[in-house]
Amino acid sequence: MKITEFIPQNGIFCEIRARDKWAFFSEVSKALARALNRPAEEIERVLVERERLSTTAIGNEVAIPHSRMSGLEKMVVAVARKKEGLDFEALDKKPVKLIFVVLAPEGEANTYLKTLAYLARILSNEEIKKKLLEAPSEKEILKILDEVEYEY
Repeated sequence: MKITEFIPQNGIFCEIRARDKWAFFSEVSKALARALNRPAEEIERVLVERERLSTTAIGNEVAIPHSRMSGLEKMVVAVARKKEGLDFEALDKKPVKLIFVVLAPEGEANTYLKTLAYLARILSNEEIKKKLLEAPSEKEILKILDEVEYEY
């Protein structure tokens, strides 16, 4: 299985407009709502609730906002970039430029946790991160992610 199998159509955002992480959650929730046929407010609520517990920034310009959500049939991953970065209150104080959003069905544990660990691992690879940040299109981001080994 590939991580790209969890990315819905229109689930990659080359350059988001948001100016802060809270606006990002609103922007990505509206886009995912269309792809998932779920209310944007519900998606935004679960992401914001999780973010309020502690930052989902993992450092080195990367964040992985994530949550479980009732009513989802399968896990979903979205990818977003912000070239000048967003303040995600990262411990290293660096603005976040690469964001992977992970939403999983409420009862899902195994694939969800392994996917979070996998994303943290591949995004700590500077070469992969650089390619993702420099990719000229959504199609190229998908290609890069498709080439990365994914085990769960």
